[in-house]
Amino acid sequence: DRRNAQRVAVGICVVAGIGGIEIRPSSGAGEIVFTVNTVADDVDLVSDGVCQTAIPGECSLRAALEEARSAVDAVRVAFDISGPIPHRIRTYSTLPHIDNQFASLTIDGSSQPGFVPNDDQLAVNTQFGIELVGSGGAAFHGIVIESQGNVIRGVNFHSFRKHILLSGPNAAYNDVVGVMIGLTPLGGYDPLFALNGGSSCIELIGGAHHNRLGLPGNENRNVISGCDQKGIALYHTGTAYNSIQNSIIGLDPTGTQRRGTKSHGVDVNSGASNTMIGGMGWQERNVISGNFQSGVEISHGSTTNYNMVIGNLIGTDLAGTGFSPATVNGQIGIRLEGKASCAGACGLDAGYQTVTDNVVVNSTVAGIYVDKGIHDSMIARNLIGVLANGTPAPNVGFGMRIEAGATGIEVNANTIAFNGKGIQIMATGAMPGNSTPSPTHGIQMVANLVHSNSGNYQIDIAPFGLPNDATRGNSFVNNDVRLPTLSHATPPSVRVTTCAGCSVELFVASPTLSYGGAVALAASGVANSKGSVTVSFSPASAGRTFTALATNLQAGTSEFGRNVTIPALVGG
Repeated sequence: DRRNAQRVAVGICVVAGIGGIEIRPSSGAGEIVFTVNTVADDVDLVSDGVCQTAIPGECSLRAALEEARSAVDAVRVAFDISGPIPHRIRTYSTLPHIDNQFASLTIDGSSQPGFVPNDDQLAVNTQFGIELVGSGGAAFHGIVIESQGNVIRGVNFHSFRKHILLSGPNAAYNDVVGVMIGLTPLGGYDPLFALNGGSSCIELIGGAHHNRLGLPGNENRNVISGCDQKGIALYHTGTAYNSIQNSIIGLDPTGTQRRGTKSHGVDVNSGASNTMIGGMGWQERNVISGNFQSGVEISHGSTTNYNMVIGNLIGTDLAGTGFSPATVNGQIGIRLEGKASCAGACGLDAGYQTVTDNVVVNSTVAGIYVDKGIHDSMIARNLIGVLANGTPAPNVGFGMRIEAGATGIEVNANTIAFNGKGIQIMATGAMPGNSTPSPTHGIQMVANLVHSNSGNYQIDIAPFGLPNDATRGNSFVNNDVRLPTLSHATPPSVRVTTCAGCSVELFVASPTLSYGGAVALAASGVANSKGSVTVSFSPASAGRTFTALATNLQAGTSEFGRNVTIPALVGG
């Protein structure tokens, strides 16, 4: 009997996931096993439940995938190729699609003798046994998945147009774990590395949903770097509830060498929604560094909604304690971009994004950029321009810029320090340029520490470089809120004059600046109907310099008021 497959009962595994309960075929008992024993790219001889090419006893990867398409039970493709690893399987066209709607498939590179799983807490030291190679980013795809419950594990991919493509609404509940995509087995760039539009390491399109790229666990960490355009790209309405976790995106497996993708590390686009990038759990965060454009971009389309960027290290080394030229992202750390461009004023576009608890440093343009109609989104508790250990790690242009019709953006409890500029807000656009003002209202800033950035204005609302005081404002930004005026009051308190009913935050400020440099939140209050409030603070802060922000009833926050130094208490 030529058969090298074994049928047993299929088990079922139920696990919790994003958006509900996931039903996944068990990877344990119950599967047909096809064992690949050659690096040849030969076709299956006949579809008969037996993986065999025209050479008796030979089972190729292509033949195994052809047989899997008609299997009625779950299939595992194992490897047992003789000789030293890694074994290079060079394909000459796209492999058979994984599209069996009746049985799941696991491609298990970890089964190859000699494979050594990753055991590093931060990096990847996997010794891959299987190297799957195509013909370059302008050629054909590697693995195309169009069904559910499949697993790709422990394989090194490089030199494909799209290395793994998950396509269509049936591409659901799939896992891609413990892989290295885009680089050679030693972590180098593919010899054919170039700029090829539409050539991504992993792409999810056409309604692919509930797929997981990376999972907690050393052995589940992915390296997704060095591809000809995007690292991970998600497109189209219905492409939803996918997660990206525990992956190194833009660096080599050691985290010390730049291996950036030509474009963005992660691009969520054109209607993709409810994507989870990172997380607050153990080994859920990603390291997204070294990419030639942005680390993460969420953009384009009124249904590109409810995406989350949480807990990631962006622009840092693998530990998040350092940065270098190798870890720089060439444009922006995290960009929330509505329309691709605006012919005239920018209307509302993508919205309801969440960006929290990330370290965002070492970008050449900005840490976080929000523009062109992004609306109703939260940016909170991020470290922007500074590492968790307090080391300055500047974003060269500015920490945060909000512009061109962005509306309803909550900026809460971030630390924005040591950048080229702090926070800039304007009604026109710069990327690409657009001189038509768009209403940019409801930019509410609460409990942010914005200090040690270059320039005298740590929060600057256009016109830049001038205070938006009683004589100068901007009707297109935050309903023309003006900066508050601080004056001496009996210590320990400061009198603040602002708009009637406005909320006020009082900060301990840098004594070397005229406006802002908020290093600690001291107190808060609400102005009376005449626009006045006396804000008391801890006596221990007496003798220091203070500044304040005002937020109007339309949730628009001002620039920092002119700093004032309050004398120390007598006998204090």
